[in-house]
Amino acid sequence: MEHPSKIQRVGIIGGGQLAWMMGPAAKNLGLKLVVQTPSESDPAVAIAHSTLLADVADAAATQSLAAQCDVITFENEFIDCQGLQTLADGGTIFRPGLDVLALVLDKRHQREFFGRIGLPNPRYGFLNGDETEVELTAKGENIGFPLVMKTRRLGYDGYGTSVVSDAIQLTATWDRFKQAPVLLEEFVPFKQELAVMVARSAQGDIAVYPTVETQQVDQICRRVLAPARVSPAVAATMESIARALVEQLQLVGIVGIECFLTHDDRVLINEIAPRPHNSGHYSLDACETSQFEQQLRAVGDRPLT
Repeated sequence: MEHPSKIQRVGIIGGGQLAWMMGPAAKNLGLKLVVQTPSESDPAVAIAHSTLLADVADAAATQSLAAQCDVITFENEFIDCQGLQTLADGGTIFRPGLDVLALVLDKRHQREFFGRIGLPNPRYGFLNGDETEVELTAKGENIGFPLVMKTRRLGYDGYGTSVVSDAIQLTATWDRFKQAPVLLEEFVPFKQELAVMVARSAQGDIAVYPTVETQQVDQICRRVLAPARVSPAVAATMESIARALVEQLQLVGIVGIECFLTHDDRVLINEIAPRPHNSGHYSLDACETSQFEQQLRAVGDRPLT
């Protein structure tokens, strides 16, 4: 029997599909959801106990949200971390923490963090926006062509991402990006794209879902094969990466981890999303506890299952 939790009202910043899919789990757990979202027509309004109509990056609105909730979690990462830090300093509980959200808002910071904690990165570099043509070419050649250029901020589902075949195209692509700060990564000729969902509670308990294979169409996930058709060694590597990541982040919540599997069975981490993820939707039908319930269990101080 689960012990009663002091957390009864969970605020969600963002009222899209992912927040909407938390509705049944919240009901089962006896939680009331209060959603901050811009429009009355946003999906999660239909399942919310109450709604605060405001942009997800409106920190003043989130202050009002905090007054109605015991804890606040997120449907997406596109928030004003700096503006919310004042609330955190005043005692508002954000799960995951704002340091985690700040990390994923910049792909360069993600890569640097992965490297510091020993996770397997592809080769990468970055452009700040003030590099000369000579410096640009040198950075591209250091990584090797073809390479991938990604906007450091606000890119998702393939948006803000281009494959660059040579130095001439590198210059043209960066001009098209208006010489914004970008990440440069080696092009990985993978045989499979893999993902894993992992949750961690405030008490340090961890629940790792099976590794899955994701299949992309036009850089958007269209199919998930669960469990992934990989060797036991690769599955063990994915679980090890998942556990190491959430421990190092001191995450409270759930995170989706996307990886590449090379033809020689090396796993390279791609990026993370500290929230329910499209690679975890299969858990609604295939798992005892869906990713949406696990997210609420973690942030709401219910035992992970």
